[in-house]
Amino acid sequence: MKNLVSLAALFLVGMTLKAQVLSPQDDGLIPKSKMHTGQARVIPYAHLRQDDMLWSRRNWERIHTLEKLNHPLYYPIQALPDRKSLFDVMKDAILSEGSITEVYDDDLFLRPLTMNEVSKILFRIDTIRDNDDGTILAIDSIEVKSNNILAWDIKSDWYFDKQRGELKNRIIGISPVIKDLTDGDIINLFWVWFPDARQAFATNVAYNPNNNTRRLTYDQIFQMRYFNAIVMKEDNVYDREIKDYKANNPMEQLLESKRIREEIRNREHDYWQF
Repeated sequence: MKNLVSLAALFLVGMTLKAQVLSPQDDGLIPKSKMHTGQARVIPYAHLRQDDMLWSRRNWERIHTLEKLNHPLYYPIQALPDRKSLFDVMKDAILSEGSITEVYDDDLFLRPLTMNEVSKILFRIDTIRDNDDGTILAIDSIEVKSNNILAWDIKSDWYFDKQRGELKNRIIGISPVIKDLTDGDIINLFWVWFPDARQAFATNVAYNPNNNTRRLTYDQIFQMRYFNAIVMKEDNVYDREIKDYKANNPMEQLLESKRIREEIRNREHDYWQF
């Protein structure tokens, strides 16, 4: 009986060793073929009826990439074999893979942009001519890269779902923000309808500072709101941003952003209280 148990144990050990054959290309303790990140599926949104929405409010927020909590959305500047920055993921999904097709010129999502138009936004040709006879002196190519991204703007709806008894946030659109490489203005490159980008975000991982074994996908980061954002605008009758009525006072703008965030957070407590 002991001999049979020993043989069975050796057989199981042999099968385990055979299943865990590693190579230098795996770069880790688990074979890359066994990892399921690349085949991850988007978790669908819960069904929501209009009658179940007791309250909702639309916000526009800005995620500054240089804040420490937001670094996973900014780095790596140069793509690594196992991960890319959020901008590289979005750019490749639009131009190379074609998995993101819903790209628009503003946050109203009225005029869609073609792949050629997006390419012209990201890659520009700057021609320097002589002032006298118009002779071309130099031709310079300008490309928007990951290190040019200053922030990410998101457009989202906060709502209270009485069926589940919770306050939820659902992102509608996302846009990269840069300083224009020609005139220095802070601009939005384009807007992407967020539900269309979720599959690309769900199959690419970002750095997890707390656990290297449990990398977070970009979709998980946004669904869990694992970032810090500043409210730039909320729905209002004047359709104005905070900077329009708190002009030339950054501290007042920040306090107003915190007030809006606190008011939204208190909504859930108030509904449960009364």
